[in-house]
Amino acid sequence: MKEGVRLLAVASGPIYERKKRTTLLVGIIGRMGTIEGVISDRIIVDGNDATSKIIKMARKSRFGDQIKLIAINGIALAGLNVVDVKSVERRTGIPVIVLTRKKPDFKALEKALMNSGEDRDSINGKIAVVKALNAERPFKRAHGFHVQSDGKIDQDKIVATAFELLRLAHMIANGVSTGISKGRI
Repeated sequence: MKEGVRLLAVASGPIYERKKRTTLLVGIIGRMGTIEGVISDRIIVDGNDATSKIIKMARKSRFGDQIKLIAINGIALAGLNVVDVKSVERRTGIPVIVLTRKKPDFKALEKALMNSGEDRDSINGKIAVVKALNAERPFKRAHGFHVQSDGKIDQDKIVATAFELLRLAHMIANGVSTGISKGRI
């Protein structure tokens, strides 16, 4: 029997030109040093489909009923495509953990959203999602990362595995999109 919790780590591909409407979204399914699957989709740059795409990935995976945790690198993917973490949890029944190297700057995110040119309702919706999540789940430091979770997850056991799978998802998304993997998450 393999050890560890099976999780889905999701990362978006690069955005070198804002002219591109979509970028690659890659999910790695694995546990403690073992990659068990790779799943991919396209996501709209600065769009509103990050939440639905993550839910779709979790459901369409052959491991869907065995995934115990979803990990994402930050609250926004593909630029300003904000993930509604609570909606993902509610619709999949799977907890979500947000991991970042640097402490998120939510004022900068809010400013970027305000200057994005999106319609007001969309911007206000994204800002509300971010504020509600931050009020309920402040970021904490764990193993050199900033971690945001519901508090029910044993962060000491899961952070290293989640981060490694996120790193791999990021590398694959970059490598497939540009021909070479580079950059840090």
